[in-house]
Amino acid sequence: MSSTAKISLRDVHKGFGPKKVLQGVDLDVAKGESVAIIGGSGTGKSVTLKCVLGLLTPDQGSIKVDGVEMTTASRTERDEMLAKTGMLFQGAALFDSLTVWENVAFGLIEGQGMKAAKARDLAIARLEDVGLAADIANMSPASLSGGMQKRV
Repeated sequence: MSSTAKISLRDVHKGFGPKKVLQGVDLDVAKGESVAIIGGSGTGKSVTLKCVLGLLTPDQGSIKVDGVEMTTASRTERDEMLAKTGMLFQGAALFDSLTVWENVAFGLIEGQGMKAAKARDLAIARLEDVGLAADIANMSPASLSGGMQKRV
């Protein structure tokens, strides 16, 4: 995690049913500091980052980015933080329930409210920019090679 913002996690907890993934996580990342989160499979690395980004809501605790409490942030505050953020998970972490083009266009549709038809056209253009043919747009991410998933 490379930060152009100050990030602070205090007593963050997150579970999924009986599985407790995060239990009292505390972390400070200073502006300009780079931090690596390492650990074994299932230890909460991705869940921690997803909570910071607001993709998941912690069950308990505080997450502040540049002093703004992200667990209760307004849509505008969250959008401002996300506009400065980029992330790629090791396994591409695509939504398996969405098609390739829907994964590419997710931010346009959900974040910017763009109409699906226009977002699809833009997604296909971006796929072509990274050497992926338009005919993969309606495929599921699972049907792609690992390299193709990374480009998506």
